[in-house]
Amino acid sequence: MERDVDRLERVVAALQDGGFDALVCALPANVLLLSGYWPVIGSAIAVVTREGRVALLAPADERDLAESGWADDLRTFQPGGLTELVDVPTAAAEPFAALLRAAGLGGVKARVAFEGGGAMEPASYVSLHVYGGAMRTLLENAMRGVQLADGSELIARLRAVKTRREIACIARSCSVAERAFSAGATHVMANASERAIAAAFAAGLEVEARGEERSGGFVFCMSGPDAARAGKAYARSGAREMEQGEVALVHCNSHVGGYWTDITRCYCAGAPDAPAQDVYDAVFEARAAALDALRPGARARDVDRAARTVLERRGYGRAFTHGTGHGVGFAAINHNAMPRVHPASPDILEPGMVFNIEPAVYLDGVTGIRHCDVVALGDRGATLLTPFHTSIGELARA
Repeated sequence: MERDVDRLERVVAALQDGGFDALVCALPANVLLLSGYWPVIGSAIAVVTREGRVALLAPADERDLAESGWADDLRTFQPGGLTELVDVPTAAAEPFAALLRAAGLGGVKARVAFEGGGAMEPASYVSLHVYGGAMRTLLENAMRGVQLADGSELIARLRAVKTRREIACIARSCSVAERAFSAGATHVMANASERAIAAAFAAGLEVEARGEERSGGFVFCMSGPDAARAGKAYARSGAREMEQGEVALVHCNSHVGGYWTDITRCYCAGAPDAPAQDVYDAVFEARAAALDALRPGARARDVDRAARTVLERRGYGRAFTHGTGHGVGFAAINHNAMPRVHPASPDILEPGMVFNIEPAVYLDGVTGIRHCDVVALGDRGATLLTPFHTSIGELARA
């Protein structure tokens, strides 16, 4: 893969500004950020030095995939075998120390930033290894006298503003999702179960990808009164079957090559009744207000206020129970990913930020309607990366 020079320059500048000699990351999204490689099982480690050298340690089974990145030095280790039982940190310890020595970090009292805080990580595989506290031990054993610092804030800032290449990759993920949504929408109808509808949408996420692309994701459907629960911390498809005139809230977090989407569309089995029509109208008016407020230098909380004011005026203020958006791309669902489009957010919008706009109304025991788009902010305004099924006419299924 051709190196993302812009990304590497930003990482080096952040290290030099912060007085760090290197940044070490093991969470798959952060390894992708630093090396262009999205790990499968979470045991890979990426290192970038203040001189711009990129080193990557990956499990041997992932070598062919890891070669797709732009590491200057790619090394592998064997996490297990038939001769002994060993955990991942133990297996990685010596190869990791050798990688650091080769990067010029082994025998110096370096100041190193690493993932020292809590994090939300989208799943790259069925099961994901997380080093956690073992990473501190690995670094301390490999670099005697190392000064370790929690790099969570530095990493969050780096992830918040995407490069042109990264935006193109996120747009590609959205494009695959668009085609999957177009196919899945034909399955929204009375008597269809939430699980069947969700499965129809999810099936297209892999079918629409090209060649050997790693793609997939998660899709959930919540219909009728169940849709009112979509504002909670997680979604869940059930066995409930839709009825004519009801709304099916379809929520999708999909990925292509490690770049994630966050998309929600609310389809109606037939024409919506008058109460549902009013909620649709309110949500789309709030969406338009938020999109109109997007520009470089805008305060994220003002964008939230634009959407929230509409819903308050329409009588649905208390039914909008979460922020208007958050960062997307390296994250799937992370309400702390910058920019946080939230009433209390201190964030200022910058060109290169990619995030969602998701005004919603949740009426307990009645229905829930949310419209969640992905947008990329440029120098002159926002580009909608999910320009499909954006009107009630497209969402009502005959």
